[in-house]
Amino acid sequence: MLRSSLKLSRCKKHDDLSSNVEKEDYSLPVFRSNELRVKRDGSSASERVPVLAWLVFANCIIIMVAFHGKVMEFVSLISPSSASASEERSPYHYHPSSVEKHVLDNLNGLGLTSSTEYADTCAIVRDTRSPVYADLQNYFVELNHYNDLIKDFQPITHDLRELINANEENIEEVCSITKLHSDGLGGIFKSRLVSNSTDAGAMEPLLPTMRSHKVCNNFAKHVMSMDYLVHDFYSMCKKLKRHSKTVFVDMGASLDFHGSESQPAIYINKIYGKFGFNFDHIYAYEITKKDPSNVFELIPAELQASWHWVNVGVDSRPGSKMNPFTTITNHFSPDDFVVVKLDVDTPAVENLLARQLRDDPKLLELVDQFYFEDHVKQKELKKSWGESAEGSVAESLELMASMREKGVASHYWP
Repeated sequence: MLRSSLKLSRCKKHDDLSSNVEKEDYSLPVFRSNELRVKRDGSSASERVPVLAWLVFANCIIIMVAFHGKVMEFVSLISPSSASASEERSPYHYHPSSVEKHVLDNLNGLGLTSSTEYADTCAIVRDTRSPVYADLQNYFVELNHYNDLIKDFQPITHDLRELINANEENIEEVCSITKLHSDGLGGIFKSRLVSNSTDAGAMEPLLPTMRSHKVCNNFAKHVMSMDYLVHDFYSMCKKLKRHSKTVFVDMGASLDFHGSESQPAIYINKIYGKFGFNFDHIYAYEITKKDPSNVFELIPAELQASWHWVNVGVDSRPGSKMNPFTTITNHFSPDDFVVVKLDVDTPAVENLLARQLRDDPKLLELVDQFYFEDHVKQKELKKSWGESAEGSVAESLELMASMREKGVASHYWP
């Protein structure tokens, strides 16, 4: 939390003040005593105010000013000024979009609560009688426009942190260069159908499809698409400081599953980099044994210096050395920018890790963005996931919404 420093004014030293009195020709007050006017004008000594008296008077003034300063310093410590108070961070709020709220309020009616039956998560996209059908169509049009702007955005060639000056007074100017629209994402999503938080800004509404809605029309083409994600880089930037570390933790980091360029983890790193977020550390955990030389052959050159290849499985036990959240807790601070992706294709492990994040106050303070492929009973993914899926779509949506409400911008991972 940012706190403004108290800047205390200091009085000049007594000698300086004394010398100034003697050097300057200050006009002194005129006193009347027994009808006699006394002033500093070259009159006889008996008619002049003694110099010593004025020095005593000046000393008294200095002591009074110093005492007043100490009192005001004490008052400011026990009762911060209104200016300081206004600069403190406002309380966190999460505002789900009307579409997301409709989904969360009607989980049973939408057929998403069964933990044994596979839910039809495309129904809400196709059902023209749905009360949110028209809103969804408007949102999808705006989402396409947003993706076009992302694609056409000219990459920021400097790390944003390098542009922030020492006292961070230019943060607004720096972060403004990340805007896709002069009015921010509100100028793109004019229907106000994106969800919003006070920290991460705008983000896509949580929907039962848990990935691009386009899978409902062409599953094979869009199953790995990332075009459903909404990132508010301006809001993310406003939290950065010059000394912030940037960290990407990838749990389930096999790069040869989709090929390097189509690998979602590579794509997301490039998107962040395009907007001036260059990761200092990328911790890539993968249980399947790989030849390191082959792994680094697939990693783009600009990411190799940051890439830490950890070719072991993650441990879901809190505090375990191989639990990535232990590394985050022990080595990073709330001033750092931490992104976590979880997709290890083992629901028993994933669920414990996701719930650890949700329930751990310290982790909630450290993690900024969270991406999760939750392997639940989703009809559209039944063929891909087989019988390994666990839990209902409703439970997953409630989990992700809970994280957003607690301060972590949570997104589904394809």
